Amino acid sequence: MVGLSGCGAPAEEWAEDACSDLLPGDVVITEYLNDPDGTDTGREYVELHNPHSVPVSLEGLTLHASRSDGSQEKTFLFDEPLSLAPGDYLVLGDVREGTVPAHVDLSYGDALGALGNASGRLGLRCGSRVMDEVPLTAPSKSGVARVYDGRLVPDSAGNDDPTRWCDSVGSTVGGSFQGSPGAANALCAPTEGASGGDGGVEKCSLLDGLAARPVRWPRVGELVITELMVNPIGDDTSAEWVEVLALAPVDLNGLTVGSDTVGTRLQGTQCLSLPAGGYALLARRAEAVLNGGLPTPLATFGVDLRNSGGVVRVRAGEVVVDAVEYGPAREGVATQLSAERANASDNDSPSSWCPARERHGERGNLGTPGRVNTRCAEGDADAGASDGGGQDAGPSDGGRDAGPTSDAGPRDAGPPDAGPPDAGPPGSTCIDRITGRARAVRVPEVGSIVLTEFMADPTVVADGVGEWVEVLTTREVDLNGITLMNESGASTTLEAALCLSLKTGTRAVLARSLDPSLNGGLPAVLATFSFNLANTAGARSLRLMKDGRALDAITWSNAATPGVSWQVDPASSDAQRNDLPGSFCAAPSSARYGLGDRGTPGLENRACPR
Repeated sequence: MVGLSGCGAPAEEWAEDACSDLLPGDVVITEYLNDPDGTDTGREYVELHNPHSVPVSLEGLTLHASRSDGSQEKTFLFDEPLSLAPGDYLVLGDVREGTVPAHVDLSYGDALGALGNASGRLGLRCGSRVMDEVPLTAPSKSGVARVYDGRLVPDSAGNDDPTRWCDSVGSTVGGSFQGSPGAANALCAPTEGASGGDGGVEKCSLLDGLAARPVRWPRVGELVITELMVNPIGDDTSAEWVEVLALAPVDLNGLTVGSDTVGTRLQGTQCLSLPAGGYALLARRAEAVLNGGLPTPLATFGVDLRNSGGVVRVRAGEVVVDAVEYGPAREGVATQLSAERANASDNDSPSSWCPARERHGERGNLGTPGRVNTRCAEGDADAGASDGGGQDAGPSDGGRDAGPTSDAGPRDAGPPDAGPPDAGPPGSTCIDRITGRARAVRVPEVGSIVLTEFMADPTVVADGVGEWVEVLTTREVDLNGITLMNESGASTTLEAALCLSLKTGTRAVLARSLDPSLNGGLPAVLATFSFNLANTAGARSLRLMKDGRALDAITWSNAATPGVSWQVDPASSDAQRNDLPGSFCAAPSSARYGLGDRGTPGLENRACPR
């Protein structure tokens, strides 16, 4: 039985030096068995994969497992030379005695202890640098491995998303478990959304003419009821409404909205989609002339909301996503959740709710349908509202594309000194994703946010859904209110109720679509933009602006290479050095993401050839 250093063995000083050349994504976790049938001890395994076209040395890396909050971490150090061939897999097993099974390449003994059956973290790091980390999730039954979707190129940003993992459909190995250790994973079957009439998963289309995709239902806590109008001025049956806030990208197709006894199922072939931080208005009638001049509802429902008090509930199948209990309603006054408490924990408290104070529409009703609520004043709580709670019922050639000459590549056109930092307009706030409370927006200053990569001509999907831009921050900032603009003046200002937060040294992907089934399998997208990136040669540019002031800008003149992003060299990833000729180059053929286009969205860029 072969083994390396385990729990309690300190990582010698040489270890970090041994793996210092590795970048996040050079080795990726693609499969694990965390809940074997019967006794877990001695039967769990973890699969690592080299997705690139060159060998990767694992010496100096640390495999670690912990609880979801990082506590009770245990580690296993690769303290001997070990190379993983291009495209190859390495299966590490919890083998504590006897012969190593045929599907295991290397034993880590008892170094990691027992992996969490339903939750936890599993990762690889070099010293303190995280190379890959994935959440552990529960299989549908014991004895089935969890695998990363085989239709996607494994990468260390994409595999952070639990929805890209599924139960293995591989054959039973050794009569003891179901998985595909040491081999490519099968495609994950769609598992989200409601069951359709044909017994399959309910689907919707984001845009006319595009293929339908599985509906993404919200989990408990990802969709929050934030405002209710149950007794409007006028006809209740045409002017009642409910407002919801999404805390993650979700679809409302197939959800049931109503009371504690009856409900209306939201239907439609087009996706009723909400981005993280997006509000949706659900109303009794869509026509403004009937509903009192409401903004356009995302969907309608047909359940009467009792004026004397009752319950409003949103269900996904049999799971209650959110439910709110309210008391007697005042005519023409909506009951709203205070802006800084728009999350699934704070809205449990009746003190988080109060009567709306802003007028809307043409009848004098009070409320803020479809937009951020006002903040409840102290002592203004509406005793009638409380939360009923959600209940959880292709081969690469190994070469690098040097692309056009360095003079044709992107150049940073941002001013070296554009004045003092912008403190943001008075009252500019957003809802913190961690605390759920409103705070001031952290506005970037010149040099604190850098354009580092862009994809103008994806090949695996259409440009209109697959283009993207990557930014890197040099200090902690929020992107709320930042404008992304191209050479023609087309622009998108990034707006969201939630803070579009980035910590120092992190990257964000801005894309044409949030949906990985449409955008080519991008990792998590922070925000979207709506204009095109030109494919042809010419005077091209991208700018990041705040209140008319350029925070960073790049210019280029060469035509886009189909399916290949342009990236800044890691050594030039700041607002000064990316001004230099040759600071940008085409992403190498070894760097693939999602469905197979070249680039490193959300990850550190590869070095440009010299």
